[in-house]
Formats: sequence, structure tokens, C-alpha cells
Amino acid sequence: MANARITSAHDAENCSDYLLVCEAKASSLSEGTWHFSLESSEGQPVFDAGDVDLGDLNRLTLLAAVRGLESIEGPSSVTLLSNNRYLVRSLSDSLPRWRENNFVWEHFGRRIDVQHADLWRRVDRALFIHRVEACLVSSRLVSVGTSPAAPGRSDNQNQNQNSPSVRVDSPHHGPPAARGGNGPQDQLRRWLLRGNSNASFQESRRRFTAEDLIESN
Repeated sequence: MANARITSAHDAENCSDYLLVCEAKASSLSEGTWHFSLESSEGQPVFDAGDVDLGDLNRLTLLAAVRGLESIEGPSSVTLLSNNRYLVRSLSDSLPRWRENNFVWEHFGRRIDVQHADLWRRVDRALFIHRVEACLVSSRLVSVGTSPAAPGRSDNQNQNQNSPSVRVDSPHHGPPAARGGNGPQDQLRRWLLRGNSNASFQESRRRFTAEDLIESN
């Protein structure tokens, strides 16, 4: 998970904290769906929207970010999550340069708009209202959860061995106890929002470890 810090002219102290998840799916090279979900720092859903639109995967993801940022009322601190590298890298590396050049660049002697300039101008306006921290989220499938059968054993033998022996007259176990407020999900949420707190920039970029997901005793 890589972080890209976006600074704005607004001091977001005492503002609302939000998690903004932006995603898109392309059904073709020129069409697909975009979707964003906005949650409060406590995990409460605030707004959720999506639609079918024209554009490649990068434009659709950018559109989700635009709609999500523009849906927030009043200056806020926002942690933006996306698995689109183009969105996060452009926010941190390219946007400042595009802003200085008024979102145009020289191409074979002609000055033309940068790609998706219409949406980037809207993002740029939103960054002067909100304090935004963008996180690039990536994942890989490492297991499907199926254990291979042991050599020389039939499927029925494996199934019987893995299935627990339960008496009909045995007492039923109740549901597992609810996790407390310090569970892994809350730990992860606090870690994500830590970059938008008053902590230093170096602290917000510390390496994420498994200890952040371990439930506190």
C-alpha cells in the first residue's frame, strides 16, 4: 500500500474525516462503470453512487474520484482509496505540474490539453476545499482455501475426517462473541486516517505492518 500526500491551501483542522473508496470496471476500451462509497471515520455510510459512462478505465476511476470529492459538503479531511495507479500517481506527481501549466502541454509544437483535463480541473478545485490523502491499494490472490486430498485416501474419507463428530443430544454452541471496538477493522481504519491527523508527514508514511491488524488486548 503506497501513500501519496495531497496538500491543499485549506487548514482542515476540526473538519470531518471521511474514507472515500473509488473504483471502476471497464466493459470495453471506451465504456464501463464507475463507483464510489463515502464513509465517516467511524465506518458509517454517508453516500454511495455509481453509473455507466464512456471512457477508459483511468477516466472512469477519475470520474469516481471527482464525484466522490464533490459529494462532500464543506471542507473535510478525506482519505481516498483506489487500486488505480494512474489516479494516485497523477495526484501526487503530475497534478502540481499540470496546474502550473494550466492543464496544457506542448505536443509537436502545439499546446493541447492534458489527458482528461476537464476532470483534473474539477479535482484540482476540490483539493483547495478538502485536505486529501490518497492511498494506492493493491492485492494478490495467494490462496483459494482448498486443501489437496492426501495420497491414498478417498474423498469420503477426507470428508469424514475433516467433519467434526457431533452428538444429536449435545448442547449447541452459541454465536461467537462480538469483537470489541479495537478489532482489526477499526485498527486499519485508524491507520488509514492517521495520515489526515495532526501527526507529522513522516509518521503518516510509516510502513504498514501486521501489528496494525492485531486486536489490542
